[in-house]
Formats: sequence, C-alpha cells, structure tokens
Amino acid sequence: MDLVFKNSTTDRKYTSKFFEKILDAGVRELKIGKMKVGISVNLVGEAKIRELNDKYRHKNQVTDVLSFPMDGKYTIQDTQYTIHDFGDLFICLPFAKSEAKRENIDMERKLMQLTVHGFLHLAGYDHEKSASEAKKMFKLEKQILGKVNF
Repeated sequence: MDLVFKNSTTDRKYTSKFFEKILDAGVRELKIGKMKVGISVNLVGEAKIRELNDKYRHKNQVTDVLSFPMDGKYTIQDTQYTIHDFGDLFICLPFAKSEAKRENIDMERKLMQLTVHGFLHLAGYDHEKSASEAKKMFKLEKQILGKVNF
C-alpha cells in the first residue's frame, strides 16, 4: 500500500502506521492485495471538514469522515511499480472524539470505524444508495474491523 498521511491537527497521537494497519485489513478483505493501492488519509479540524463538505456535498456542516474516490480510474506507472489511486480520506478528529465519547467507545475504535467506512466508500460502496447496499457495506465494515490487529 502507498499511504500518504497528513495530520493538520495539534493531536499527534495517531500516525501513518495506525492507519496503514487498518487499511491493510481492508485491502486484504476486498482481495485487492495484488495491486498496489494508493490512499491518502488526512486528519483535519472542524473548519476544514465543514469547508470540504460544503464545497463538494453542498452541506454546510461538520461531519466525521469524507471520502473522495478516484473510482479506480487513475493509475500511476513508472518502471518500478503501478499504483492504483483509490482516493482521499478526510477525518475530522475533533468530531470523531465527540462521537466516540457519545457512543461510549474508545477513540482508537472510532478512528478504525471511520477509516474502514471511508475506505469502503473509496472502493465504491455506498450505504446511501439503497437499504441492500447499506446492509452489504455495513456487514463488510464489521468484517474488516474484526480483522484489524493491534
């Protein structure tokens, strides 16, 4: 996996290794491990996630995670390897912290769930399409979360 990680928050607890383990479990579960997958994970604050949500989804509100898939259409090739760029994830760390507290789960678990959820959107799953798509996506999310080893 080719992971680009950027943390634009003041909380330095979470590193690229944390997210790489989670995404590796997703890549294995979707059986796409034979291709080199490129994903960026961005930890942002509430102002940035609101700006992105407003600009691209026309929802002027803070949210927990946004996914911007490349739809598997963008491939970077050089003489050494090929990377299939899945896209970008933006996770709002302050919002995730408040959700974790409200749901009474630890922050690592919440970040795992948001990362897998966003990854599945990058892979083409969409729980907003239909009830059957939602059921399929959330089942897969649960399976991947069950395979993340920390």
